[in-house]
Amino acid sequence: MTLDELKYEVAIGSRILNLTGLASGVRASMGHVSLRDPTNPNRFVVKGRGYKIDVLSRMQPEDMVVCDLDGYLIDGPPGVLQCNEVMIHASVFKARPDVNSVVHSHPPFSVMLTVLGIPIVPVVLEGLRLVRKPLPIYRHTALITSIAQGAEMARDLGDARAVHLLGHGVTTVGKTIEESVTAMAQLEYQAEMNSHACAAGGRDHARIPDDLIEEYLQWKPLAEPHFQEAVARLGPANMGGSIWKDITTRAAEEMEAAAKA
Repeated sequence: MTLDELKYEVAIGSRILNLTGLASGVRASMGHVSLRDPTNPNRFVVKGRGYKIDVLSRMQPEDMVVCDLDGYLIDGPPGVLQCNEVMIHASVFKARPDVNSVVHSHPPFSVMLTVLGIPIVPVVLEGLRLVRKPLPIYRHTALITSIAQGAEMARDLGDARAVHLLGHGVTTVGKTIEESVTAMAQLEYQAEMNSHACAAGGRDHARIPDDLIEEYLQWKPLAEPHFQEAVARLGPANMGGSIWKDITTRAAEEMEAAAKA
């Protein structure tokens, strides 16, 4: 990917946080998505701070900034600085060479349950891999602005896909921007369903048993003979028409329309 392509993807990811409700309403400016530069793993692209109107739903590729793994600004539009919590991204990229994308947002159900000390467990299919085991918790609410804070959060994250920031938000990671943003959305959906489960069944509500999770994970698409017969006659089916393709298309359409306005 070129730097311009990275900025485009990060702008799309930023808008998706708004479109999915992860950064909307009073949280419309609270969130950021980053992508590591594959041509230079020691730098990354992320949303900055200092825009005339600083909300994720307005982000354009040219609004993005480039930073290094110590959190220093390398490049960006005039008057725009790094995001306040640039060390979330810098610290994870430094600690996790396997991670190419980091997301931070303030999803309300995830934050609420963490403050209440209620573990998020698998109660619905979407995102059950994420919450099959308890997620780590960074037990501070303050913004992560220093190298020391970022390093501590990265240590708490360990090799997990997500870490809760107590009373503050969540950080998710992935090999791609799809993985990191989808993880945030699915974790928050699990948290919302857990909240309903607590209301209906109390703190000790039921969860999907581990053996049934394992049964689901063994599923192989189109493996059954009736599907194989159809594929043999009609050719391979497009199994990639997921929600991600839809929402990235919508985000791109809105961004391009705003650029022309």
